Amino acid sequence: MATQRVTPITGSQHQHVHAKHNGEVDHDTVHVSKSAGHQVTWSSAGKAVIAFSSEAGSPFEDTIFHVPAGGSVSSGPAKATAEEKTYKYSVVGEKGVNDPTVIIHN
Repeated sequence: MATQRVTPITGSQHQHVHAKHNGEVDHDTVHVSKSAGHQVTWSSAGKAVIAFSSEAGSPFEDTIFHVPAGGSVSSGPAKATAEEKTYKYSVVGEKGVNDPTVIIHN
């Protein structure tokens, strides 16, 4: 498994998404610019798993991100090969699951 990037939320390059215990998130859709080097940073009070498991795959190097309780994890920038489209992912919280999206722009 690839090393996860756990980073603090800094600057405008990070699109912050907070995962709740029931798998819901505070932003159902996040826009990421490849050319601006945007990243998604997920945080959660409890443990959460972020999984890009649809046919579209992940726009990031990793497909699964483990958010530690009380912490955060960063996606890293979108892959150069990521298409400009919507990517669905699942958030598995301690008490439920939700399916938000990331939209990649150039």
